[in-house]
Amino acid sequence: NFQLRLVDRHSMAHSLEVRVPFLGKSHREASSKLPMDWRLPNNMEEKAALRAAADLTNLPKDIVRRPKLPAGTATSPSLLKNFLSDLKPRGDEICKRFPKFAKVLAGQPELAIGLGLFEAMHILDGGRSKRTGSAIELLDEVI
Repeated sequence: NFQLRLVDRHSMAHSLEVRVPFLGKSHREASSKLPMDWRLPNNMEEKAALRAAADLTNLPKDIVRRPKLPAGTATSPSLLKNFLSDLKPRGDEICKRFPKFAKVLAGQPELAIGLGLFEAMHILDGGRSKRTGSAIELLDEVI
């Protein structure tokens, strides 16, 4: 698919991991017409429609029904852990700046740090200049 290759190439050029939806326009239109209890069941089952469709295949039930798992940090867990540990005080400061999101950000320091980096790189000057510097330097500009 040309669109997928294009998104993949451009996102990798900017060191971003982008998840491209596998649904096309016709899928989105059809899914938006589904009743809300089909889209988000009362039992809060994640990916209910996808799992129901997979139930109709020959996939083993233990695969179809297994819980979602986080991607994890398999490639360099200590590097990421140390990075987040070093930046945690700055992440805490960013949480204070966004009280509406503080509850969510407090449990996910990587999101708070990402929000701070996004603000430093794209919001501070309206995104008019290319920002450079270390993560610490960029975060210090918004704290």
